[in-house]
Amino acid sequence: MKYLKPIEYIVLALLLTLISCKEENKNEEKTLDGYWESVGYGRIAKVENGHFSLFDITDISCLQVLDGEVSDFGKNITYEGDTLSIKDGINMYYFKRLDSIPTICHEMVSEKKMNDPVYNFEVLSNTFKNHYAYFEERGINWDAMYNKYKAKVTTETTEAELYNIMEDMLDSFNDGHIGLSAPDDVEKAAAELRNEDAEFVEEKSNVQPSKRYQNHEVANAIAEHYIKDLKSRRNKMVQWGNLSDKIGYMQLNQMMGLGDYQLADSLSGRDYWLAFFEKADELPTEEFTKKELEGIKNIMNEVMNDLSDKDAIIIDVRFNGGGKDEVGLEVLRHFNDTKRLVFTKKAKLGDGYTKPIKIELLATDKAFKKPVYLLTSRESASATEIMILASLSLENVTRLGGTSEGVFSDIFDRLLPNGWEFGLSNEVYLDTKGNNYEGKGISPDVDLNYSTEKQEFLSTIMNNLSSNGDATIEKLINN
Repeated sequence: MKYLKPIEYIVLALLLTLISCKEENKNEEKTLDGYWESVGYGRIAKVENGHFSLFDITDISCLQVLDGEVSDFGKNITYEGDTLSIKDGINMYYFKRLDSIPTICHEMVSEKKMNDPVYNFEVLSNTFKNHYAYFEERGINWDAMYNKYKAKVTTETTEAELYNIMEDMLDSFNDGHIGLSAPDDVEKAAAELRNEDAEFVEEKSNVQPSKRYQNHEVANAIAEHYIKDLKSRRNKMVQWGNLSDKIGYMQLNQMMGLGDYQLADSLSGRDYWLAFFEKADELPTEEFTKKELEGIKNIMNEVMNDLSDKDAIIIDVRFNGGGKDEVGLEVLRHFNDTKRLVFTKKAKLGDGYTKPIKIELLATDKAFKKPVYLLTSRESASATEIMILASLSLENVTRLGGTSEGVFSDIFDRLLPNGWEFGLSNEVYLDTKGNNYEGKGISPDVDLNYSTEKQEFLSTIMNNLSSNGDATIEKLINN
């Protein structure tokens, strides 16, 4: 299951900014001290004299997840009446003032109850009931699912058993943005309980290749096979060059990891990511997003300087599992000459949704308006699909390859009473015609019948590369 950084960082950004506004406007009659409830995200913030506390709320729990002293954190906030809003990248989050914190937050919960398997299962279930956005799209009968797995949990259920029960329930959603995380010893015990190897077990393919490939291996092999003047940045997250005299080629292999932290050029693979996150984790969310955007902007200036004279450009995102939505939109901006609406997003709120946020794609004066070919596959997921979604509004973009995975929502990360973390999909992305691609993915204009099995897809490309070449690229070269 995919699992990304907690959304708590976004809320922390809000709180930091709240304090900033309080300090800058301390002579105003109104104060930002008090209680604030997020609109659609099940959280409450308490702000008092430069101190904040943040709580995850369900119908049966109130869990403090962040606490501390805060300082200035930017100015992307508006305060009107009893509503606070903060902008982070393409996202806008709203908080409403409360007269008091909910009664449940005053209740004392014993350590025994915090670790009670039944209580933890109910907190997880209540969060899904109130916030999961795709029961219908995923074909989930929530009441039946809840009753099925609830019957397996008792006060005597062990941690390993509880983990497996929860994981089985979450896996049945078939949603790549749902995840469960527990301490290593719990996950190891749970794996052993299943008589599995305690290490990560990859999905099985109908075709069992002699070698199992990773996305970056195949991406690198393609780039090195076709591009003689290959350039790359940030651990080969972006690679580009001339495919021919008339066609330029660009690979975008991750929507994250693009900020310039002055890391050594010798760092690659896991070493790069360890060094990257050591630096990136020091930044608040707003600064992290800004750093990523600055990184991709600088790289795209290089790419377009090299490729803008071509008759066509290929953008290959077949091996890109996601990251920051803003990265893909920044790339597309270079192929767009008019600011335009490209999609909307909203979050689950009760029986409905929050007010939709309209996302526009910015333009550039020297946009490349000649043909652009966007290569996609089942491995194109999450933030990569946001890029694909936005590309539907660009007439000069043609999509080739395979259907994307079908996971669009930001991951809504939550905490259980026992300290475990889980994530779910609570947001809905719609194209400009109101179409929802969750669970289905976005189909290409030219479908090349890629396998949806990861290893079959990757091994087919690798096996063909040394003989007939990459079928998709060959098709474009020969047309």
